Amino acid sequence: MDTSDIVSSTVANLFNISDINIGNFQLAQLTDYFSFTGEGLGTLKLIMAGLSLVFAVLLIALIVKLNRLTPKKISIVNVFAPPRPASSGVNARWEEITRHINSTREAEWKFAVIEADKIVDETLKNAGFAGETLGERLMNIDRSQLETLESLWTAHKIRNRLAHDMNYFLRYAEAKRAVDMYEKTLRELQAL
Repeated sequence: MDTSDIVSSTVANLFNISDINIGNFQLAQLTDYFSFTGEGLGTLKLIMAGLSLVFAVLLIALIVKLNRLTPKKISIVNVFAPPRPASSGVNARWEEITRHINSTREAEWKFAVIEADKIVDETLKNAGFAGETLGERLMNIDRSQLETLESLWTAHKIRNRLAHDMNYFLRYAEAKRAVDMYEKTLRELQAL
C-alpha cells in the first residue's frame, strides 16, 4: 500500500460522507458529476481535507497576529483617552451624594450619609491612617493631625445609628449636618 492509498483511506474513514443525503440527492452521486474522481469520492475527500488543514493554519496565524496587536491597541487607547486622576472619582461620587442629600426622601438621605462615610474612610485609609475600620482610624488620629476630628466622630456616630438600627428615623437636618461634616473633612484632606 503506497502513501496516497493510506492517506485516501484515512480521509475516507474520517469523512464518511457518502451516506449523507441532501433532499433526494445523495453525496455519493457526486462521482457521476465529477469523473476525475478515480476511486469515487476519495480524491474529493483528500482535497477537502487539505483545504481544512490550510484554513486551520490560517486561523491559527490570524489568532497569533491579533494577540500581538492587543498591547498596541491598549497603548493607543491610553494616548487618546488617558486615565483620569483618582480625585475625579471622589468628586463624581460626592456629586452623587449631593444629589441624594437634596432629595425629599429619607432613604436617599440615609444613602448619602452612608456613602459619605465610605468616602471619608477610603480617603483616610489612602492617607495612611492606621486601623481596620473608620472607628479604629478615628481613635488612632491625634487632634493635631485632623482639625475636623470631633465633627467627623459626630457624623460617624450618625452613620452607625443608621447601619445598626433599621428603624432609626433620620431627620433631614441631621442628615444634612452629617454630610456637611464629612465634606469639611474631605476638604481638609484635600480630597475635594
